[in-house]
Amino acid sequence: MKIPTINRFPLALYTAAAGAVFFYVIYRLYVYLHFIEKDFLKPEFSFITAEWRSGAVSEVLFAMIIVMISVIWTVLYYMFFRNRSSIFPGIFSGMVVLILLLLAGWAFEWRLYAPDFKLHTWFSLFSLFILYGLFTGYSVSYDEPYSTKDREN
Repeated sequence: MKIPTINRFPLALYTAAAGAVFFYVIYRLYVYLHFIEKDFLKPEFSFITAEWRSGAVSEVLFAMIIVMISVIWTVLYYMFFRNRSSIFPGIFSGMVVLILLLLAGWAFEWRLYAPDFKLHTWFSLFSLFILYGLFTGYSVSYDEPYSTKDREN
């Protein structure tokens, strides 16, 4: 009897897109409700005109950057942690994404100045990235469906 298999990689890419939309919506909600004081994760986009920086073009570019980062991170997560059926790789991956973004922000001189951050901003950032990591990690990680322990003899 041939056991049917599901190609999980396209599902991981769909999860990456859904995770990016989830992240973008929650981040925008956090900024709107002032859980995060400044919109500091969004780059300046100095290559577009000043009118477009404050409009929908910069938001679309920001959303596209989030989708690209989410796809890259989800593919890496899929390659290394997909067979882990624990909550901890998701939490770990969310924290790694946060650290990488903060390091990239400081390296590219975004509007990241750590002493300006208040305590509720740090808690909001950690909760946002933990939620993103859990969403991506829990959606991509799975138990091997037809392992020998699940087969009937």
